Amino acid sequence: MSLATYLVQRGARGTWQLRVPIPRALHAPGKPKERVKSMGTTDRRIASDRALAVLDEWKREWATARGETPVTIPVAAPARRTPTQAELEALAVEFGHDEALAQSDMRRQQPGGWRRHMHRTEAALEAFTPLAATGDYTLVEGMAVQIIEGMGLDLEPGTPAYRQFLTDLNAARMAALKTSHARARGDLEVFVESPLVARVRQREQDKAKSGEALLELFERYAEQRLAEGRKRDDTLKQDRKVIEQFATFIGTDRAITSIKPEHVRDYRDTLRQLPPKWRDRADMRGLSMREAAAKARAADMPRTALSTVNKHLSTISPLFAWLIKERWDLSNPCNGLFHDKVRGKNPRPPLGTDRLNKVLASPLFTGFEADGREHRPGEVRANDWRYWIPLLCLFTGMRIGEAAQLRVEDVSQHESGAWVIDIQHAPAKGQTTKSGQSRASVAHTKLVELGFVGFVEKRREAGGDSRLFPELVANDRDQLGAEPSAFWRDYLTRIGVKSGADGLGAHSFRHELADRLRVEVGLVDDQIAVALGHDQKSTTAGYGAVRQGTVRFLAPVMAQVRFDGVEFDKGASAA
Repeated sequence: MSLATYLVQRGARGTWQLRVPIPRALHAPGKPKERVKSMGTTDRRIASDRALAVLDEWKREWATARGETPVTIPVAAPARRTPTQAELEALAVEFGHDEALAQSDMRRQQPGGWRRHMHRTEAALEAFTPLAATGDYTLVEGMAVQIIEGMGLDLEPGTPAYRQFLTDLNAARMAALKTSHARARGDLEVFVESPLVARVRQREQDKAKSGEALLELFERYAEQRLAEGRKRDDTLKQDRKVIEQFATFIGTDRAITSIKPEHVRDYRDTLRQLPPKWRDRADMRGLSMREAAAKARAADMPRTALSTVNKHLSTISPLFAWLIKERWDLSNPCNGLFHDKVRGKNPRPPLGTDRLNKVLASPLFTGFEADGREHRPGEVRANDWRYWIPLLCLFTGMRIGEAAQLRVEDVSQHESGAWVIDIQHAPAKGQTTKSGQSRASVAHTKLVELGFVGFVEKRREAGGDSRLFPELVANDRDQLGAEPSAFWRDYLTRIGVKSGADGLGAHSFRHELADRLRVEVGLVDDQIAVALGHDQKSTTAGYGAVRQGTVRFLAPVMAQVRFDGVEFDKGASAA
């Protein structure tokens, strides 16, 4: 048997059906001569996969009926997927309303069958009405099971989603019966009003054309922003997560022109009800945003900050602004929906002299118990990223990620005698900077005194991987600095320097240098920005080809930083 012969499309949505003639030897008077089963999809490839298993089952049944021994071909069980609420509503309307109504119309049009059909429809409506009114799902549960199995859905009986599916099937079946009853009495063009059916029809009307779904348009936007240099790859990765979540919430196949302010408002308000990082919580795994928000409200969980909500809107809004610029006929649905006067509470304080002294006198710098117990005194000495990265941030002003990606060839001595560390933007080698440009930093003499140059030489002599900290592994955002950041937040908490969300962390070493440049050297903020690797956005900055912050400028500046009050002698150098 060829599937191409027996797969046909039926109904307004073009759902594929498997229609196979029953073997002549098994024909019986008054019985169907054809076996028919819906594949529950409009996708030909998916329908073909499902039809193979169904056809194999039918062949075995017919072989058994003829007294033959069926040959069983093992078929791998299809992977089940979790349907969205929109998908379940569409299935309820397709099978509970559209197919039922089509069958009813066919029976009504049979010669001599009109009167019998009218009485049958009246009886069915009279029997079904009290069941639907009381939430009795008896007459639709069998249909639900067939749909779930046929579509390969992960929808467990007893779950809220399953009960809602049964409710929708009841509603769809009731609308079909009312329409059938009215048509049987002569009103052939009638369609009984049904909120569920209307919602599904509107959703079908709002479906995006090929290549114009929200996520597809975002990819075009991301490609252009990356080419223009206006967005970094990592930033676009984070933006993509927001757009994916928004698209899932409103419907991944929704036409961009159908997205209105009420959809964005609904997303914004639902997001606000969720706890921070809700998708990482085990108790919310597998839940939709709406389901997770309802659970969060019931359990009185902490809410997502208004600043985070605004950040999501700040990701969605530029995409619509870009589409408008690209001459799409739409308005920005985010306009007017941002929370007013909301600023994120994300302090990045320096350590200060007292806290810095406490850190330098802590076990990681004087001797600790063991790996994983760096906060407890002992005899073990660190000579790796745990020790050197915060000191690199303190004595050069580089960022954590910039320190984490350093290689032995990046460290050299300038003709002036100053030790220079080249902070490279070389993506091919796994090195990137926030500005997308390389720059030089000058190491404070105290970093050299503590043994950093000797550490680099040992790494150089070891050969192999030229990275200074080869034990660091990038996270899923390709960030080598993620592990040091997390480690130092935890370590500062364990030694009593950090408390809660006070903003202290490995970055506080870099910010400590900023304060020292301001107070001890007397630099103004524009000069400090250059020393720490920030470009100045000005007309003059665009002149010439030499990077801001040359060694000639940085070396004497770093030499003037005294670190007044800091007790380096209480801490030991690395092992």
